[in-house]
Amino acid sequence: MSVFRSFIQHLGDNSRIYSIGELDKLISSDEHPAYMRKHRAELLLERIRFIASLLSILIPLWLVIDFLLLPLNLFWPIVVIRLLSTAHFVYLARYRTEQATLKTSLLLLAGMLINLPLTFFASAHYLAMVPPESVYHLPLALYTLLPYIAVGLLGLFPLTLLECAVLALLIAMLTVTGWSYYSTVPALELLPTLWLLIIILGIVLFTSTIQLQYMISIITRTDHDPVTGAQTRKSGVQSLAKAFQQAKLQNEFLSIALVDLDNVQNIIAEFDYATYDHVVLEAADILSDGLRHNDMLVHWGEKVFMMILPGTDCKGARIIAQRVLNQGLGTLPDGRPVTASIGVCERSADDIEEWSSMLELVDNRRDDAKRQGKDRYIICNEEIGMAAAE
Repeated sequence: MSVFRSFIQHLGDNSRIYSIGELDKLISSDEHPAYMRKHRAELLLERIRFIASLLSILIPLWLVIDFLLLPLNLFWPIVVIRLLSTAHFVYLARYRTEQATLKTSLLLLAGMLINLPLTFFASAHYLAMVPPESVYHLPLALYTLLPYIAVGLLGLFPLTLLECAVLALLIAMLTVTGWSYYSTVPALELLPTLWLLIIILGIVLFTSTIQLQYMISIITRTDHDPVTGAQTRKSGVQSLAKAFQQAKLQNEFLSIALVDLDNVQNIIAEFDYATYDHVVLEAADILSDGLRHNDMLVHWGEKVFMMILPGTDCKGARIIAQRVLNQGLGTLPDGRPVTASIGVCERSADDIEEWSSMLELVDNRRDDAKRQGKDRYIICNEEIGMAAAE
């Protein structure tokens, strides 16, 4: 048992996987936070567009080889097949969207990868008519490389084990089905080819997962505070700018709330800095637990957090602010609740044209809440809210 644990620890030290939670994030994207899913969706789309651009050039260029090696009665059907394949790659290369989603990116990736084996098998329908001893059989041998290329391309994308396995299995099933339909050799002679495909799939699973792990570590390190888990201020500004631009283009609601912990200096004076650190961490956990899937939490200052709330109007922001006040942000060692002063603004209700104006307005409202007695929020139309009496 100790040998097994040592082996697992050795694997963890070399792969930098130190917990079940980290392993879960490599297996499935269910536990990925919204910012991680967004980053990965955008990266997948960028790589899909890049690879599709290359293939939209290379696929029609292959027609030169077909023209030189194939008889004309087979060449023209191949031209049609290649042009259809190229049209799909051109579509992917030019694909644009205002907000990339992980589901859409994965579907586009699946479509791009399936294109290659489909092109092969559609072509094989005509190329299979060429006698094996003929020189015209050479293009068919070249076309058999397309399924391997499709599988190999998977290794260029940061995918979870589950995502990569599903896509790889789809390509493998399509490839094996095509081989069994068009191949004239005995099934046993296909085993080495199938074994090679399985080896490539294993390598691809490894490389895709390593990319994902590296991406998670880099994004977490640069964009998120390692202590509280919230976005850093720099990352938060970028997130707010993107959210504001999208809300303005699509005429959607966008609210932000600046949550400033009260009486921090008194907490440090009465207790110590360790207690203060605990208060900040507990407040971050409570605020993070109350967020929806698309909401974002930013560690704006030492004792200040910002909540970015896309699609939330004044009424919804009021409910969130009131819940924060009623629930509290933790307790002190002597049992007293930790309170906060909150400034809230909403893009359309406050008639804001620039995201920087939102920051200025929410900062002023936070300061007004402090001056008017703390443990309260000030929202649209200067409305004041306080914690409900118990």
